[in-house]
Amino acid sequence: MKITFLLYNAYGIGGTIRATTNLATALAERHEVEIVSYYRTADRMSLPVGPRVRVHDLVDLRPTAQHYAGDENDQHLLGTVCPHDAPYTSKTPPSRLGEQRLADFLRSTDSDAVIATRPYLVCFLADHARPDSYLRIGQEHLTHAFHREKLRSDQDTAIAKLDAFVTVSEGDARAYRDALPDAPARLTHIPNCCPAPEAEASTGASRTVVAAGRLIPVKRYDRLVTAFAKVAAQHPDWTLRIYGRGRERAKLHRRIDELGLHGRVLLMGPHTPIDTEWAKGAIAAVSSSTESFGMTIVEAMLLGVPVVSTDCDYGPREIITHGVDGLLVPTQGSVEDNMADALCRLIENDTERLRMAEAARHAARRYLPDHIARQYEALIADLRPHLTTSATPPPRPRTEHTALPLRRRAGVLAERLGVAALLGKSLPPTTVDCRVTTDGSLLFRTPTRDLPHGPWQLVLRPRDETLGAEIRLPFRHGPTPESAADTDTATTPRLHRSGRPLAEGRWDVHLQQGTDGRIRRVHAGLVETSRLLGSPVPHPSGAGSAGVIPYVTESGYLALRAWHRPQHAELRTVTTTPDGIAVEGTLHGTHVRAHDYQLTARLRGSNDLCVHTRCHTDETDAFRADLPLHLLAEHHRGRNAVWDIQLTPYDTPGPGVRPARLSGDSATHPGIDIFPTARHAVPGGVLTVQPYLTVNNNLALKAAFKRQTT
Repeated sequence: MKITFLLYNAYGIGGTIRATTNLATALAERHEVEIVSYYRTADRMSLPVGPRVRVHDLVDLRPTAQHYAGDENDQHLLGTVCPHDAPYTSKTPPSRLGEQRLADFLRSTDSDAVIATRPYLVCFLADHARPDSYLRIGQEHLTHAFHREKLRSDQDTAIAKLDAFVTVSEGDARAYRDALPDAPARLTHIPNCCPAPEAEASTGASRTVVAAGRLIPVKRYDRLVTAFAKVAAQHPDWTLRIYGRGRERAKLHRRIDELGLHGRVLLMGPHTPIDTEWAKGAIAAVSSSTESFGMTIVEAMLLGVPVVSTDCDYGPREIITHGVDGLLVPTQGSVEDNMADALCRLIENDTERLRMAEAARHAARRYLPDHIARQYEALIADLRPHLTTSATPPPRPRTEHTALPLRRRAGVLAERLGVAALLGKSLPPTTVDCRVTTDGSLLFRTPTRDLPHGPWQLVLRPRDETLGAEIRLPFRHGPTPESAADTDTATTPRLHRSGRPLAEGRWDVHLQQGTDGRIRRVHAGLVETSRLLGSPVPHPSGAGSAGVIPYVTESGYLALRAWHRPQHAELRTVTTTPDGIAVEGTLHGTHVRAHDYQLTARLRGSNDLCVHTRCHTDETDAFRADLPLHLLAEHHRGRNAVWDIQLTPYDTPGPGVRPARLSGDSATHPGIDIFPTARHAVPGGVLTVQPYLTVNNNLALKAAFKRQTT
């Protein structure tokens, strides 16, 4: 059986794309499956799809593409179908060219079932499918009530021409049946599917609440932030992390600033894959005003994270069993107070939280892809009984540009080329997983099918050659010469924390066959850093503060950020006072304890312009310093400047120590750690001072003078 999914832009990031790629991958184990993307806007898909799924594009908008369609006349003419759907207000609205090509495809396809995934595509399928040629199935990834009246009317009219229309919740299916009692199409529901995670499950001990999704109004992260203000007042050692991008980011930053939640609520930006970040949470939170399904709920539950969610229409109440594997928050009364109380309930009861975590892992398995794929198979077989649902995998189709996780793509290429070819220069790109272990060591894993047998080395190479020599971690893939068993084994190389610390800087990870093979960079697979949460641990060598954080570069390569400071001042908080800025943290290293310190602000670009204020330390090596703004204001009459911050010995010669944030799981903090802005009135204007972290995570101050106008 051949199944086709229609996506508007398979190269973006969103719940519909994720749900479609998951389902297509599962169905492709037994059927011929393709994804047809109306637009192509990137070289490869952001979300992974399995090797058996063929991806086909209609209109290529990549400027460097061989068949770039952006200059064609019909691409500049708006489409005519379903004009009230959201794509018409996007950067890539439907075009006459796209509609011509999609109509041609629907007339010529030999699919047994075509599944449209958004209203625009549902309406197009209803109007242009060949009669009695293939099953026409529409999907609803939002809800009937969520659509505006004109869009709802367009899609309701189209549904009457389909064979089936599938929602992701039973509640929404009932809403469609109530609205369309005479529709000949089958109105049913099948949930979205979610693959089993590869990341380690949460331990439940992180003191972190995690939320993830686009930063858009319907997600109501504003009320989650407000709720967390109450949680933070009662549990100051807990933090909230919100992952995602969207137009609400600036608004959320302002709300964090208003509530004084700097350092307590962190906007982490987008992260793919998200599984590694769910694993850092002890609790997950969903604050939406409506959720058609709730993919993030299932993702968190599969990793053993109980979810506190608003009891909104429709998905959460169909996924979460209240009090068993999570908590549903009433939407009557103060949602913020209800949400805060539910979070505090799980924070304050470890036994209940861990019990729910285990129940959540078990309950979420009903959404694994194979189970959901069989529900689609049953629907298709019931609608068209003669179609086969054989469990025999089809021949793998030729892939024009299959977008796979790099690990899988390399494995597919290995199978096609054969091991002999891999011994030459045609060795495909290789992915390497990296996991931080409990003691802070790094455990690397290279998928065995990517490599021919023999000795290998992971080579850690500093970007700055002055940092020292490269580090080599040898391992062997395949049977050893002494072993007669032809088994597929691989030694997992480890960078031990107990060894000499890496020099501070950035290190790239390379792979080399033997000692004389070609060296090449490796792509990042699964990078797990949850063990880095919590307080910094002194390096076992006594070398002060030292550690390594693996991360993914913008190009997708695996790299390491190393920290090594024999004397270090770990920054905890930066707050404003009525007349200045307060800096607090802890001292690390053997020599720092021998001094009394003062906080020194040094004007960047000047060798001798400094201001000083006394720093107070205690027997626990904690420090606090208050920097009066009038000391900076004396140097800012009509000019802007940057001040670098140091702790320098008080009345004793000695090197300064830069307060910095080195602990944690983020290789770089700028953009995540936001500090409050301080303001100080001066003659003729106002001086604003914004603390921030530099690219090396050191504390600095941006001072700006704004002249008052009369």
